Amino acid sequence: MPIFSFLTKEKPTHQSNCPSVPTCPVSFMRGRRHRVDVPYALPKDEREEERINFQHYTLHKLLGGHYHAPIEPTVERILDVGTGTGKWAHDIARHFPQAQVYGLDLEQPLGTGLPPPSNYHFVQGNILHPLPFPGNQFDFIHQRLLVSAIPSVRWPAVLQELVRVTKPGGYIELAEAGNNYQRVGASMHTFLQWGQVASIRKGIDVSLMPYLGDLLAHVSMHRIRTKTFQLPVGSWGGKEGDLYARDLYAAFQGLKNFYCSVGEVNPDDFDAILTDLPQEWEFCHTTHDFYIAYGQK
Repeated sequence: MPIFSFLTKEKPTHQSNCPSVPTCPVSFMRGRRHRVDVPYALPKDEREEERINFQHYTLHKLLGGHYHAPIEPTVERILDVGTGTGKWAHDIARHFPQAQVYGLDLEQPLGTGLPPPSNYHFVQGNILHPLPFPGNQFDFIHQRLLVSAIPSVRWPAVLQELVRVTKPGGYIELAEAGNNYQRVGASMHTFLQWGQVASIRKGIDVSLMPYLGDLLAHVSMHRIRTKTFQLPVGSWGGKEGDLYARDLYAAFQGLKNFYCSVGEVNPDDFDAILTDLPQEWEFCHTTHDFYIAYGQK
């Protein structure tokens, strides 16, 4: 399988403290930078930012667009929760130039890139804390791939806070991937078991993700719609499958410290299993379930 540079090369890790958060607690393990004040499983470094940007491009291809909720062209205020590098929010800001688009995350991106659109605004915040916005502010709120950042007991409070800052009639859209893979081999089965053990120890329950619609109903959202995509993992699924396999492999690389430190997996065993996965995905024709749910306030 062709490998992008960020899947294999160890890059110099940004050693400075968090932008705009001079005392944020971080640790450096095996060349990766992690925030230690939140239950987030993946690194927060430039290498991960490169992967997230690649992932954004890949998911746009696989999911058929940037969003699925029926938001109006006249939308005025949009919030991207856990915005990461801001790539999704930047594209949305260009698509809706009349709207003010806000990206909320723990810290600004570490890397440098093109200047964001003038109608994009970064806001520092933690999804596990009250959001720094008054109530009834946003026509559309988007949250993607934060399952590894939100302990299961915190999901109701997180969603209640999203509802609080959504305008009446506005939409909330959640996009997540859990641990439901179809047609997996022995190595992938082992990898998923390791992930389950580490996640449970952090209070994270990825098995909730097929029930995003139920979570929205629990916080009194209406007109809820759900979609499940079976994403191909590997070039057997064409160009899009190859892209997704590259992204998944890079994400799994980023989970090494989480699996080894929290799940007590031997680092050499982790490397051996990870090396087996791309060929196994191709042989088994593995797919990964990806979930989208949206509802209206």
